[in-house]
Amino acid sequence: MLPDKSKLETAKELFDASRKGILWTPRNIILAVVALLYILSPIDLVPEFLFPLIGWLDDVGIVAAVICWIATHRGARNKQP
Repeated sequence: MLPDKSKLETAKELFDASRKGILWTPRNIILAVVALLYILSPIDLVPEFLFPLIGWLDDVGIVAAVICWIATHRGARNKQP
């Protein structure tokens, strides 16, 4: 560890260096908001009042798909060779 840096500054640099990109790009924010609106909306692909378990799994599937998308499609932070 370098003597002129605090442990917190060193940890921040290590964390920032390990990131692949910016997590909350405008596209990811819009996607997360649309997923939240879908979950809160009474209109679903599979209605909860007809098929309770399958209807909830439908919502969980949407959330899982959005989380996977956001985790894998981060915006480019700075392009280094």
